[in-house]
Amino acid sequence: MTDTLYAEFYDPTDKFLAEPRAFCYDLAAQLVTEAKQEAQDNWYNQEKTLKGILLLLFTWNFAARETKKLNFNNVGSLIGNNEEDLKFLEHFSIESVSDDAWVVIERVFAGFMKLLGQTGASKALSLLNPYLFVMWDTAIRKRLKQELITGIGNGERPEYYITFLRGIQGILKQYNIPKKLPQGSLLLRRLTSIIMSE
Repeated sequence: MTDTLYAEFYDPTDKFLAEPRAFCYDLAAQLVTEAKQEAQDNWYNQEKTLKGILLLLFTWNFAARETKKLNFNNVGSLIGNNEEDLKFLEHFSIESVSDDAWVVIERVFAGFMKLLGQTGASKALSLLNPYLFVMWDTAIRKRLKQELITGIGNGERPEYYITFLRGIQGILKQYNIPKKLPQGSLLLRRLTSIIMSE
């Protein structure tokens, strides 16, 4: 049997917005955008950036034991320790990742995973660079690993996230997903939102 999840892809925005926590993602993204506008090159460790990450994780990853230990200090240290790599990755999207960027992505994800857990890491990174990092959680991994992206296990190792991102690249090309969404859409958020709306 062939998986038709993306063959029949549609824009899931309306179903995503019906989720009671949807506005929290938008508020978190707005805080990060404001930090970028106000601090420009020095936005990563701004209070608004940290608030955005904490808001997102406290609402969209609240059940994880790692989330219960988060605060401004440990999230700020995490961002500071990875800021150089995060700045390097600003120039990439999922569609334009260069070969030398994959090792940096894996290193950043590994660092974030230590503090935030595998799901929290993907969510925080997607907030910082929504054009490169794709959110995943148990439901997304379970659904996609059935046929569409093999080799991601339960997401317990950083290299599995790289396999996941490479699989997402393949899905984008194979099913011509960018053409099925309005121009300027946050493509990657919508790509995994369809699983939540099934």
